[in-house]
Amino acid sequence: MKILGITATISENTAACLIEDGRIVAFAEEERFTRIKHAPRMIPQHAIEYCLKKGEIALSDIDFVAVGFDGVFKSWAKDIVSNIGEGNWGKLIPENGAYLEYFIKMMRLKQFFFSLDKTGTSWKKLRYVLHHQAHAASAVRFSGFEKSIIISIDGTGENNAGLFGYFEDGKIFPLKIVPMNQSLGWLYGNTTEVCGFKKHSHEGKLMGLAAYGKIKPELLKDIAELTHGGYALKSGWANVLEKRFKKRDKNAPIAQEYKDLAATVQNFLEEAVARVAQALCQKKKIRNVCLAGGVALNCDMNSKVMRLDCFDDIFIQPAANDAGTALGAAAEIYFNETGKSCEPLRHAYFGPQYSDEEIEALLKEAKLNYRKISSLSEIARKIFEGKIVGWFSGRMEFGPRALGGRSILANPSIPGIKDKINKEVKHRESWRPFAPSILKEYAADYFENYHPSSFMLLTFKTKLEKINDLWAAIHVDKTARVQEVSRKTHPRYHALISEFQKISGIPALLNTSFNDQGEPVCLTPKDAIRTFYSTGMDVLVLENFILEK
Repeated sequence: MKILGITATISENTAACLIEDGRIVAFAEEERFTRIKHAPRMIPQHAIEYCLKKGEIALSDIDFVAVGFDGVFKSWAKDIVSNIGEGNWGKLIPENGAYLEYFIKMMRLKQFFFSLDKTGTSWKKLRYVLHHQAHAASAVRFSGFEKSIIISIDGTGENNAGLFGYFEDGKIFPLKIVPMNQSLGWLYGNTTEVCGFKKHSHEGKLMGLAAYGKIKPELLKDIAELTHGGYALKSGWANVLEKRFKKRDKNAPIAQEYKDLAATVQNFLEEAVARVAQALCQKKKIRNVCLAGGVALNCDMNSKVMRLDCFDDIFIQPAANDAGTALGAAAEIYFNETGKSCEPLRHAYFGPQYSDEEIEALLKEAKLNYRKISSLSEIARKIFEGKIVGWFSGRMEFGPRALGGRSILANPSIPGIKDKINKEVKHRESWRPFAPSILKEYAADYFENYHPSSFMLLTFKTKLEKINDLWAAIHVDKTARVQEVSRKTHPRYHALISEFQKISGIPALLNTSFNDQGEPVCLTPKDAIRTFYSTGMDVLVLENFILEK
């Protein structure tokens, strides 16, 4: 069975995936193709075309098209858009703005589908999954767990902001649907905006900034409070937040009050979700937990949940944001139709890959000086000596975190390298942290209370005696957003880090995403070349070719 999963055309992060008989064939975010960050509210047409190409199928060969959004919008697609004839649909345009936007986007999606499938049969294969059901499925159905607690949180989906429940016997059981006036995603997003960053995009900045502030619970008076089993947002909380804090100009220095606000809201989020998780665990006596929704990209929150005594294991898939609803919707429809589970997710490398022949043809056309790599030890030596390396290898990873497919790499032990990358390569704030990619075999030697962390979605305290090894790849609070690298899932990246270890004695590299400030992660060799020459990187590795400045 072949299922094409897509995000709703009103999602903030759009994507498409192809699942065949429970196995992921392809998955990519639309932003990588359009070069527009997040590709918000766009039809994921390039991602769809990629998935079909990778699967070597036509749209008409798809059994179902699964959409990670339902509710009131389902009736528009089913009862109106699907049955509209050319020339008369203008009479049916709704007056409500939200409906109007969705209506128009569904019409465009229909036109796009008909451009790929002239018969229109694929349009009739649309199936809808509730937004947070899709989020939840994107985690539990790829976790490998037989049963699990589920916590899905984001800003909003349909007319709610989250799902708390559990997974058992192949089914998702919601115990609570979170109303929009209790949206932790909105609380965090609005705080992000107050601090002078971009809502729906820069929440990671707020998480990083929190380490520089002091927790002051009084800042949330009349805004939010913790309860026995979770939390409560007060009536009119958004207005109180807006009046209490003047929105910082994005170009102004960050005053201590904003750092304290970031720390306070971050702490509240962690405590609130931990209490929700604990209450669910006590109720169902299930010792696995899955997190989903855009808020589940918050590594510190995830780690707070992971460290609770009531859980043995945790799973968050890399595209926990709306992009992941494409994956979850497809998995949910697959279960509904077959009663079968999907294969557990062991890695995130399901995007496009480029051959040496394609890359060399581009290099020759651009008249660039390049050569073949002699060995990976050559690259490891350059990193050891302080060179900043753009690393383009294998299939592109999905999700916002670079995992060794499209990464910028450096020696984590060199003083000042962090500031240099932030200033000359990423062109971003000096306080922004980087992350370590570490060989799986050594992760527990470097981090306290370590738990397997393949997708850079958990943070750990760095052991005191190892701080100097990883100085540039850990945060000011000595925590690190860890990616363990397995020989099985990415043998070439594992081999590179192993070569670096032979030279340096350190089994880890500083890793950040291969992109400049405000841009999506690189997709193609051309993207990589452009970013290389417009930033302060020293070396570019394109599969088996190397370019140097």
